[in-house]
Amino acid sequence: MTAMLLPRENARFVLGPLPLLVVGAAPGVHGELPALVAPEGRVPVCDGWQLMAGLTVCVLDGPSGGCLIPTLAETGDVDGMVAWCDAVAQSGGGVVVSLPEIPEDFDWDEIFGGGRARGGFVRGMELEEAE
Repeated sequence: MTAMLLPRENARFVLGPLPLLVVGAAPGVHGELPALVAPEGRVPVCDGWQLMAGLTVCVLDGPSGGCLIPTLAETGDVDGMVAWCDAVAQSGGGVVVSLPEIPEDFDWDEIFGGGRARGGFVRGMELEEAE
């Protein structure tokens, strides 16, 4: 397995009905995730992938690779990161959206309907499993 350290500026942690992790410029991850097609708002499950949400690092682990993303250490937004991690735990995972690059402004219709995004729902990994 190959894991890369993804710079914090290449990730966004978004709270919504389901927590979103948007990553950009992560070719190993982007190439491995399925095309993101969400008919009628239903996001497919990414089998074989796991998401570990932590206050200092977020881990996205896939069948043949993944990435580590610094979280709190880079932003200092304790309340926002705690809320996002709690949402991942309560939802049993989060929606991962991989793009060739992080856009300046998010156009969700373009992201979910433009054909460039890859990803889907990734099940959360319990911290006990990670040890």
